[in-house]
This record gives sequence, C-alpha cells and structure tokens, in this order.
Amino acid sequence: MATVQVFDVGSSKAEQLQHMKYQNRATISMLGAKSKRLRRVVTPEDGPHCEDLLKRGRVYLRWLDTIEITPQLKTKATLPEMLELITNKPELFYPQDMKASARALYKKWESENWGATNVVDEEEAAVEEVAPGNGQEMPMIQSPLPPSDHPIYGEQGIMHGIMVVRGPNGKMSYRLNPNVPARPAKIYGHNNIPIGSWFATRLVALHRGAHGSSVGGIAGSTETGAYSIVVSKAYNDLDDDQGDTLYYSGSNSHKNDNPYQSAPSSAGTNALKASLRTGRPVRVLRAGGPHSSKNNFWLPKCGIRYDGLYQVTGIRERKNTNGTPLLPE
Repeated sequence: MATVQVFDVGSSKAEQLQHMKYQNRATISMLGAKSKRLRRVVTPEDGPHCEDLLKRGRVYLRWLDTIEITPQLKTKATLPEMLELITNKPELFYPQDMKASARALYKKWESENWGATNVVDEEEAAVEEVAPGNGQEMPMIQSPLPPSDHPIYGEQGIMHGIMVVRGPNGKMSYRLNPNVPARPAKIYGHNNIPIGSWFATRLVALHRGAHGSSVGGIAGSTETGAYSIVVSKAYNDLDDDQGDTLYYSGSNSHKNDNPYQSAPSSAGTNALKASLRTGRPVRVLRAGGPHSSKNNFWLPKCGIRYDGLYQVTGIRERKNTNGTPLLPE
C-alpha cells in the first residue's frame, strides 16, 4: 500500500502558525547549523537525527505549499527570512531539492503579494493575533494513500483528490492528497467546471478549483473581485435566494448590533464590492444539508453544486434581526 508522510496539523491559522514557528527553529535552522559545522550538505549517513531532520524539512516545505498564505503568517512566522536562509546563505548547505522548493514557494507567495488582498475567514485570521510562543512540535504520520480504483477516493470516486488522515490520538481528518494536483481556484469565470457539477464537500470543491476556501463563504481578492461564493442557509434572516437573483450579505452582517451604522466591511464584502467595480463574474455554488433545502428551494439536498456565473449589480443596505443596518450586500 502506498503511503505519504504528513504532519498532524489542524486547519486553523493559529495551529499553522505554531507549526511554522517550531519547524523554522527546530528543523530548518538546525539543518543549517549542522551543515555549517560540517561545511557540506547533511546526509542521512550522518546519523538518525540528521536523517529525521532531512525528512521533516522536506515534508514541511511540501506542507507549506498547501496553505493559504496571509500577511500575518508571513510576518509572525518570518517566512521570507526562513526561505532566504535555505536559498541565499552561502555558509549554509541545504540539499538542492529543498533549495528548489524554497525558491518555488518564495516566487509563488511573491506573485500573490503574500496574500495581502486575499479573502481570509475573519475568525481564523483573528486567532493569528493571539497564537503565543515559539511553536510546538506536531507529530508526523505515515498515512496510507487511497488506491486508484477505490470506489470513493479513487480516480472515479466522489472524493478523488482527498485523503483521510488519522492522528496519533485516533482523530480523523480530511486532507488534500499531495499526489493528486488540485486545480487552481484563483481564476475568474467557469474555470472549466460545467454548470451543475456536484461536490461532496467544500474540500472537494476546493480541490476541483470551484471554490477557493474550505471554510469561508467568499473566496477572492479585495482588489479584483470575488472568484466564487457559497450560498447556504447560514443567514436566512439576511440573505434572499431567488434563483437567478441573489441577495447575499457580507461577513459580520448578522453580528452587528449598532442601530446607527453598518458594520465595517470585511475582506469578503470588499471582494464583492470589487466585483461590482470590475464587472468580473462570480461563480455561485449552493451548499445543502438535511434541513437547509427546506428553507431554500434552490439548495441541493446535500453537498455543493455549481450553479454558474452571476454578476454583482448593486449594493443595498438592510436591517438584521437586531434591527440594525447590515453590511452592504
């Protein structure tokens, strides 16, 4: 059975930040220090500890390529400095494959402006501010990969591209399968996804390039517009789904209790405002569940369905159940 090594890291930004801090200090810096003493690249023949450092370093760089970068992670985890350590310090000797991975990460994150305009779920982003300390070690797991003919996770299965990881405590989680490349979701338009396509979970929709977030309802850029949104029954008191026409409230709308003004626009709301400004169409997905379809005729009974491109045509202000103004729709 084929297996892949992964870290048992949660999806929250706080956990990711802690993991980065630890690996930067205990793996990347340690590898550099050892190579400096040896005056050459560290190899597995230098002992079990060196072999473990090399293994963890490679898995860490591969993991970094799967996360959504944010300016907070860039700064708090000193990511540019870490990548610089691997690629541009002549007194340190890192393996060529690690150098290539570090250069590719730097180029990728630079092209994204380190996530400065990306929409990030606000509750997740807020946690970054309180993640303390110098990080903690996350266990590394040898996780089995699904066979290609698996009825669910195989090439023809509804969960193709996803793998199941079971941590040391027995907790099960779903991850993107590193051996099955995901389609980029940061693209405007249909992204070669047929209207009516159905996805079992948001993570599957992320892998297929339909929606760029496994958590947030809005994915996009605050400068160029939203790539996609997910409609669900989450804010039935605010949103109105009429099929061809959607009234979609931005983040924080339901929390606002100030009767005199709208809540500040979130990154997601600003992305929708940018869509209005740029005229770029937005992919609309609808997410259903056991009870949600009873409240909204247009939602699927389960899973997530791609319903085509919509245009943002205007901004309105409504009142939520607190009787206070909402964020612009």
